[in-house]
Amino acid sequence: MTIADIDEEALARAESELIQVGPLVTVAGDVSSMEDGRRIVAAAIGAHGKLDVLFCNAGIPCRVPIEQLTEEQWDRVLAVNLKGMFSLIKAAVPYMKENGGAIILTGSELSFVGDAETPAYSASKGAVLTFTKSLALDLIRYGIRVNAICPGTTRTPLLEKELTTVPDPEAMLSQLEEWGPMGRIATPREQAQGVLFLASDEASYAVGTTLLLDGGFTAA
Repeated sequence: MTIADIDEEALARAESELIQVGPLVTVAGDVSSMEDGRRIVAAAIGAHGKLDVLFCNAGIPCRVPIEQLTEEQWDRVLAVNLKGMFSLIKAAVPYMKENGGAIILTGSELSFVGDAETPAYSASKGAVLTFTKSLALDLIRYGIRVNAICPGTTRTPLLEKELTTVPDPEAMLSQLEEWGPMGRIATPREQAQGVLFLASDEASYAVGTTLLLDGGFTAA
């Protein structure tokens, strides 16, 4: 397994948790950089000899209305949330064509519906869906299945960090829990199970699809 993160402290924490699973390589890098994307993929190939599964999960939030949204914020969100997938996939495909495999992209419940004050984030996640479908049609001839996971609100470290920036974290958490019909937010493990399914042979007929795990939010 090879994992990459721009946050070296988070990468070290993940390494300490995952090292018991099996051989592990960690790479610090920014996926919005084409050079770093190539370096991350090269590290995986160098360590394991091939690449069976690529999970493109890097992303950043951005809740800023259009009037206050800066060009720099727009560019950064699109660079991480969309170009970050491009940089890794472009580097990985020449290797994956040899043996096939699975590529999983991370969309969002906001890939399907709009939300106020999220123009940059929503644009990036909406684009993930058609990017997934286009790649799926291109790459299935090589036995590479491309699909997307679209999570709802999930209690990740990124959300925990966001909660520390608001005046009333408990009120914000309560609001997030009431957002969907299930009355709670997802755990990272619940989303990970979806990724594992799309990466596995159990999803052998899933091509260009999206697995929406949002607790019923977009069904309401």
